[in-house]
Formats: sequence, structure tokens, C-alpha cells
Amino acid sequence: MTHRVVRERIDPRLTASLFANYRNATDAILELVDNAVDSRLPGRPLRVDLTIRPESIALLAVGGTGMSPSELERDYLRWGGSRKRAGERIGRYGQGGKAAIGHLGNRFAVVASPGGDDRAYEFEDDAYRDRSRLRTYELRERAKPVAADLGYVRIEIGEVDRTVDPRRLRARLAEVYRPLLGTGDLIVSVNRGPVTPAPWPLEERRDFNVRGGGRMVAGWYGLLPDPPPPSLEPGIRLYHLGRLVGPPDWLGHPGPALHPGLNRLVGEVELSHVPVTMNKTDVDRDSAEWLAVEARLHRLVAPLVRRLAREGATAVNPSALRTADQVRGILARALRLLESGRLFESDAGSAGTGGGRAAPATPAASLGNGSRSRHRRDRRPGARSAPPERHGHRGRRAAGDHQRPLSPLRGALGRPVVPARDGTPRGVRDDPRGDRPGVRAQGERADGRVPGPHRTAAAIESRVTASAAAGGLGEVAFRA
Repeated sequence: MTHRVVRERIDPRLTASLFANYRNATDAILELVDNAVDSRLPGRPLRVDLTIRPESIALLAVGGTGMSPSELERDYLRWGGSRKRAGERIGRYGQGGKAAIGHLGNRFAVVASPGGDDRAYEFEDDAYRDRSRLRTYELRERAKPVAADLGYVRIEIGEVDRTVDPRRLRARLAEVYRPLLGTGDLIVSVNRGPVTPAPWPLEERRDFNVRGGGRMVAGWYGLLPDPPPPSLEPGIRLYHLGRLVGPPDWLGHPGPALHPGLNRLVGEVELSHVPVTMNKTDVDRDSAEWLAVEARLHRLVAPLVRRLAREGATAVNPSALRTADQVRGILARALRLLESGRLFESDAGSAGTGGGRAAPATPAASLGNGSRSRHRRDRRPGARSAPPERHGHRGRRAAGDHQRPLSPLRGALGRPVVPARDGTPRGVRDDPRGDRPGVRAQGERADGRVPGPHRTAAAIESRVTASAAAGGLGEVAFRA
């Protein structure tokens, strides 16, 4: 029987698919920063400087281990191989930094030197996205630009075709590396601007150190002020070796979508022993370590979650209160106009008055956006000031009929108030189009007069109160 040997092979073009393994340019830059953070030395702060330009991105890391020529070949240029161990370093798959460079641009140059070496070593690639073959580089020596005892790495990426906002990048870095930036173990700048995380505006804070998943889990949780700042996202932040992993979590509890009071709950927890996904976008949700930690922390924050759920059930939504104030103001102005007899006035009847006097202003302006003309007029020079006349089975409209104003209550009540052709107001019409001269509004008298002020006021107040209740304002009172 003949035996043959078959070998597993890999096409170098597979590495090109890893270039698209990032949601955006910021995630790719974070991957490069992760590699720099993994090079930290105990007791020595690491400085990372990022320079963002329209067509280039540069990262400079000083104070870490740096890289020697042998480390560049064995660790950096080796796809899929890494000596990093889980729980000790953020990266461990041997592809992140190289793929991040290909995601951002087509050209790069690397200069590196280990601590204790007075020389630096450089190589570059002008067509990195051409992955038809694996690369071979020639290292060139050059003078080291920092002290010999400091590790040094500089990566410059050219022909960048991704958009990076330096301000958003600075805010993202402050959030992702908040614990390391807070302790001073990491110093980061973007275009010479320091990255500084803002302090938490907490009303309560509870620190904890409990056992979960066979290890001690440390962190804190607390409450934001009521109402919470809109710029802060609630939830518990999960960190892996000082690096944020995924979006805020609720540890198995329902979030603010079901209990609005939970939008005040925030916290941070360090999970160095919980495995994470390749791009650090989340923890491994099926791992035994995470399931044990989630169950333990679920019980830990349960009393505070129940308290916030009770408080949120009785609290009035601030947006509902603002809407109530707006509706109350509209109602008050409408009732004042009604009492003065000017609610249904219009300039339609006065348009034909002689003497060259301007038509008196209608009360529409006093209600702000509650009144709008029937047609939008084009204010541009040479534009027509009125829309063309419409034809149909109802006949041609009278000249100037399209300029009839609507009641200022159209925005509040949703129905137009249209004067008759002789200028007599018809009241609140049931016809939403407002252009049927033979239809009289419900409750309108035969002589064309509108109901008395007390009946109309009651109808307005009843309708606005019903609309407010339908909008979720609860028992908020509307009084003029």
C-alpha cells in the first residue's frame, strides 16, 4: 500500500482579507496602540504620540521594550504566531498590528530599537497591499533618536485612504484606556494634544473585590446624578488588562429600555482572566470564566438595580415635562386671543380696504410656529409670488383665494380655520383641506358665527389635554 504525504499550505493573499477585519480607522489605530501598551515595562510609564494627517498616520512609542532585529523578524513579521500569553498581554494572535497597517494605507516605514541599544533599525514597504507574495525586507541601521536605555518604535503609514477625526480619536482613546491613563502608566497624545479622561460625576460609588470565575475580580459601580449627563453612556465597562472591551454591559439585568431609571448606573470592572475576541470587541460570552463572573456580579448589583427600577417607575420623564410646558404656553396664548376676540381674525376681509393702508397684522405671529401660510412662497428674485391656480371639478378658485391665512391654532389643534369668501370666519372646520365653501364646521351657527368663547375654550383645553395624555405626559395639568 502506497502512502503519500500531503502538506497544509497557505496562500499569502489570505493576509489581505485580514486588512478588512476592522469596523473603522479608529479601531485599526487602537490595534497599533494595543501593541505599544503590551510593550510596557513595570514601574516605567509608556509614552505614545499619534500624529494624524490627511494622507499619513504616525505612531511613536517610547519607554517600552522596543524591538531588536531578531524580534522584528520573529515576532512582528510573523503572521499568526505570537509569544504573548493570555492574561499577560492584550494581543496574542500575531496578526493585529500588520493587518491594521494594511487597513489604513498602502505604504509604511518602521523604525525600532530595544532598550540598551544605541542604534535603531529601519525597513519600509511602498506597496504593502499587494499580497501576491510574502515579503522580504532589508534592515538599515540609523542613529537612535532617544536615549539608549529607552525602547523605541516608530510606525509611519502613508497613502492613507481612511478618514480619521483627531478629536473623536482623542475621546475614544480616553475611554478605551481610562484605567491606564488614570494611574499614569500610559501617556497618550494626539497631534501634541494630551489625552485626559474626564472624571466620573458620581453621586454614589461602591468599590468591590469579589471572587468570580476562580479569580478575584475588582472594580466599582455607582450612580450618575439625576438626570444623568446626556454625553455619558450608562452601563458597566468591562476592561481587559486596562483596555476597554466591547460596549457597556448590564450583567444580565434589563437595561434602560425596560427600566429608564437604570440610565444612572455606571461602573468599571477589570477582567484580566476572561478571554476576549480577536479584535477586543467583546468578551467570550460562552467561556466558563465569563459566565461565572457575570453570575457573581449580577447578584452584586441586584439591590441597586431594584432600587433604580422602583424610582424610575414613579419619576416623570424630563422630556415629557418640557412638552407639557410647551403645550401649556400654546394653550395660554390661544385663550388670551380668544378672550380678546382676535382668535379668528384674519386679514382676508381687510385686503380690499382702500386708502393704501397696510392690512393689520393677524395674531398668528404671537403663536410662533403655530401659523403657516397655505403655500410656501419663493423669496428668490424673479420667482413667482403665488402658486398657479388649480382646476378641478370644484371649479376655479377666486383670485387671491390662495392667500387666505390659516388660524394660529393650526399647529396646536391640527385643523385649519378658514374665513369665508366674504371675510366672515367659519370656525374650526371638519374639512382638513379647508377649501370646501359649502361645508360648515361642527357646531357652527347658520349665520356663520362661531360658538361662544367659553365653549370654544373648553373644547380647546379638552383637545390639548387629550393629546398630551396620548403623548405619555401622564397627569400633567394644562392651565392657562
